[in-house]
Amino acid sequence: MNTFTIRDIENLSGIKAHTWRAWEQRYGIIRPLRKDSNHRLYGIDDLKHILRISYLYGQGYKISRIADMDEKQIKSLSLEFKSKGTHEVFINQLMEASMDFDEELFRTALDNSIHTLGMEKAMILVIYPFLNKIGLLWMTGNVIPAQEHFASNIIRNKILMATNQLPLKKKNSLRKYILFNPPLEYHEIPLLFVQYCLKQRGIDHVLFGIDTSAEYIKEFLQKKTFTHLFLFMATNFTNRETGGFLEDLTINFPDLQIQVAGYSFRNLEPAVEEGIRIFSQVQDFLNDLDS
Repeated sequence: MNTFTIRDIENLSGIKAHTWRAWEQRYGIIRPLRKDSNHRLYGIDDLKHILRISYLYGQGYKISRIADMDEKQIKSLSLEFKSKGTHEVFINQLMEASMDFDEELFRTALDNSIHTLGMEKAMILVIYPFLNKIGLLWMTGNVIPAQEHFASNIIRNKILMATNQLPLKKKNSLRKYILFNPPLEYHEIPLLFVQYCLKQRGIDHVLFGIDTSAEYIKEFLQKKTFTHLFLFMATNFTNRETGGFLEDLTINFPDLQIQVAGYSFRNLEPAVEEGIRIFSQVQDFLNDLDS
């Protein structure tokens, strides 16, 4: 059985570990297992219960009132908020469904979030926060890779379907994007979402996809003219400092505006030099598209 530490609970619920300890001692609101070292351990069912508690608490319920409810009441009440379309409940439902491999619940929560918020807001407010949480659990060994792949594949297919259903618009000739991930970078969802946003705005683009060499793009540019190069990089497998990697891109593609996103660029300034834009937030990229 997967187990979670108090720090995992803090990261996933957004409520500090010392607050959970205080609630446990005062209200007995959750009763974790104990290791031989007396450290708390929480199971999957505990995590689901905790996410529902944190959601109700975030909606203004006092913890003393929540503590007076039994587990069924908490679950029922948290589900009542589904119709209000708040993004926290969608995130919690996606978390619960992915841990249980519940495809019906996952698809329902995903569809409801997109229907309520629209694709772009659902990606920013629900899907990316969910992927960050499930990725954190994967990195700490608290979920198996199959659970992350289960969720990612459904999301990937949903974005592709939404992109294919977009009506064709007159092309915006001012910008032309090349989208790719460098070699050994396999996180495809950010690229697919950028493709959706470009098509929705009628901006011309070509998607090279994951694990793409710069040499392929250079060959392509001998026959075609583009203005922007967008890449996503979560993990740096280039054997170069990130700044040096970006410098190589400016040398290889001096005529293109280079735009990058991903965890690998977190410590760099928003613009390290002329010709490069670094986006730390998805919304910043969308704002740039709409400017």
